[in-house]
Amino acid sequence: MIRMRIAVRTLGCKVNQVESDALVGMLAALEPEVVALEEGADLVVINTCSVTTTAEATARKEIRRARRANPDAFVVVTGCYAELAPEQVAELGADAVVPNRSKAELPRVILEHFGLPTDPITTPPNEFWGAGERGLYTDRVRAFLKIQDGCNAGCAYCIIPRTRGRERHRGWRSVLGEAETLAAAGYRELVLTGVRLGSYAGHPRGVAGLLEELVALGVPLRLSSIEPEDTGPELLEVIGRHAPFVRPHLHLSLQTGADRLLALMGRRYDAAYYRQLVAAARERIPGFALTTDVIAGLPSETEDEHRATLDFLREVGPSRVHAFTYTPRPGTRAARLPQVSHATRKRRTHELITLAAELAEERVRPLLGRRTTVLVERVRSGVAYGHTPDYYEAELSGEGLAAGREVEVVVEAADGYTLRARSTLRVNFS
Repeated sequence: MIRMRIAVRTLGCKVNQVESDALVGMLAALEPEVVALEEGADLVVINTCSVTTTAEATARKEIRRARRANPDAFVVVTGCYAELAPEQVAELGADAVVPNRSKAELPRVILEHFGLPTDPITTPPNEFWGAGERGLYTDRVRAFLKIQDGCNAGCAYCIIPRTRGRERHRGWRSVLGEAETLAAAGYRELVLTGVRLGSYAGHPRGVAGLLEELVALGVPLRLSSIEPEDTGPELLEVIGRHAPFVRPHLHLSLQTGADRLLALMGRRYDAAYYRQLVAAARERIPGFALTTDVIAGLPSETEDEHRATLDFLREVGPSRVHAFTYTPRPGTRAARLPQVSHATRKRRTHELITLAAELAEERVRPLLGRRTTVLVERVRSGVAYGHTPDYYEAELSGEGLAAGREVEVVVEAADGYTLRARSTLRVNFS
């Protein structure tokens, strides 16, 4: 059996990361050597994103780069861009294009190309790719655990339902089994993820019930991005009761603070609901932190509505705001609506980014001089890096720092979203 050198490039969301890990796990029987894209690979796999036109441009750039750096490699492109534009992907130099709906076929496509038997590889007989097939990377501290895929919401600006399909939900016992494997392998934090995480219906009590099943494993838990309308009182109560073991952080995508635009874009909440949700989270979850997304220049957005979004962000006070410039996605309802000029969209994005920096500074100021904990994810040249329970990035100094340790620190300074801190002692959750 040949020793295969493989390079895997993952773009976009955490769900893509889980699925890339799943592929490497499925190929583990070949004992592949995982290398960087520029190190000369026999196989290159690019897992693409298409959530924005910028993401698609990045995907095209990576495909071209992979082809130039590895002229003799078998280049396989998968993911959302491969689902949306397979002909374009093939023209860019891909040898095989595997859309999302066929991701479970990736191992077979690869092995057949190299003339290898497919017997060592068991391709799952279902469409829920990324449910336990992953390889176990002992040098990783945090594992992303996929519990849901697809989206039924159909927001007017979003292409994801076309690229990911209808919602599918993984049974909670299957999730628990993989979580037990990951805990036994030494992972120090599990992050539940999905395309529409809060819609999860694989447990009778949804995400809240699943969290309570997982708490007993003794590994800290975190939720990735979740929709505001899917975040109910029971979930807040479970997070609050188990915080900081269940991390006290929620990423609740706002998109806009203007009610007319929320309705026009098909969002299922209004500003009043979002405001009440954040207030309830702060009341019920000790140390709660909010992060969010906003989109500048949605179709027909007026200057007053843009100002309403700025004012609303000041009111709810997130610790981090991801600001995106709206770009029309062909095939979406929003693309057929009256568009804001490109120059106006860019100017509004700049104003949102400026405000985001101000809000970050306001949120971080009270943390200076205080103690918190950090899960160390990596150590380079004597400096450790990780995240706090409320999802601040942290750069640490001190003695005895090692990946996988949960350490108590004193925050000494901040640079944007990154805390500078000194470790004091190790924290043991068990």
